[in-house]
Amino acid sequence: MNRDMLRRGLITDRSANARLEVMIGEVLRFGTIASSTLLAIGLAMTLARYRSELARLLLEAGLIILIATPAARVVTSVIEYIRERDWVFVVLTLIVLLALGGSVIAAYL
Repeated sequence: MNRDMLRRGLITDRSANARLEVMIGEVLRFGTIASSTLLAIGLAMTLARYRSELARLLLEAGLIILIATPAARVVTSVIEYIRERDWVFVVLTLIVLLALGGSVIAAYL
């Protein structure tokens, strides 16, 4: 009875939710640490006037990672929802991902 209710989405699997939260936390932590590190090194190099091209490259990479982190979180959610076979959340999360992609495309038009 409980397995059938779980499969139909009437009750949630706590371990699946915990795994999703941990994975999202890891993605956000990595994105924040990586972007902060690159931005700090690039800023220090810029202020020291040391290898300005490399400093600019580090700053740009830090900004790209910072901007891409929320999208990576959504992609992680889609993958986990597919693994859980939670099709309602797969569709909803894909809509969010399409909205993010649409905003990036609209920014370049």
